[in-house]
Parts: sequence; C-alpha cells; structure tokens
Amino acid sequence: AVVSTQSTGIIGEVNTLIQNNDKSVIPAWRRDRIRDHISGIKAKLDKAKIESEKGLATENAAEIASLIAKNKDAPIIIEVLKTKGTSKGISEGLKTMRKKAPETAAVIFAVNDDDVFFHCLVPKKLSSGMSLRADEWLATFSGLLSAKCGGKDLYAQGSG
Repeated sequence: AVVSTQSTGIIGEVNTLIQNNDKSVIPAWRRDRIRDHISGIKAKLDKAKIESEKGLATENAAEIASLIAKNKDAPIIIEVLKTKGTSKGISEGLKTMRKKAPETAAVIFAVNDDDVFFHCLVPKKLSSGMSLRADEWLATFSGLLSAKCGGKDLYAQGSG
C-alpha cells in the first residue's frame, strides 16, 4: 500500500514532467529521447502500483465474503471495510455477494489514504418493488464525502 501511495504522487509528477518536456524549446530529437525515457519510468511506476493494489483487492474481496457469511439473510448491509480499499476489490466482493446473497442490498465503503471508494448493489426485486435505485442511494450521501458517483438502477459506484 505504501508503494501505491508513493507511486501515485510520483506518477503525477512524471506526467507533469512529460507535459513540460513537450512544451520545451529544445531540439525535437532530444525532446523525443527525454519523453521516451520518462515514459519508460512511468510505465514501471504504473506496473508497481497495479501490483501493490492486487493484494488489497484480494483482501477486500475476502472481507466482503466474510460479511456475506455473517449477514447472509440480512436485507441490507452497509459496511466500511477494515482493510485499505480499492475500487476493484469492492467490485470483486460484490460480484460474490450477487451470487451468494442475491436478495441483499449493500453499500460498501473502503478508505485508502486520502481516497474513499464506495459501491452499491441493489437486487432487482428491491429496485423494481421498492423503487430503490443504486445510483440514487449513493447520490444521497456522495456530496457529504465530496465524492463523485454514477451508475444504474442495480449497481453504482463512487469515489472521492
């Protein structure tokens, strides 16, 4: 997770370097060589970030599987994950929930350093019968988190 946090800031700085290089007044061949070198560094950082987040995604999915087991008959689950989170991890966990607890509506939050990720799953029965829509449910509180969200009736997500 530390690699992810550090690499996110560094990746932003590398992107700025690339933009500054593209605007620089130097020979085109030199600018191209610098851009290629910086792009290679950025690719390595991106790969490191993805690798570091794989472990978090697995932990998130496992924690959500545990929630399902503990609350299998619950109509609604609203939970903040104890582990640092990734959007992908929540998504994978809710795929499992859709299979193992198809009648359960859920909002799952995960916090990772300065970011919050949240996903909402609403069963079709609740969406049509009670007019509960995932996108509207998230919209009710996303402003409080200074977050953006979007989705459809049965599944929505947000971050901020």
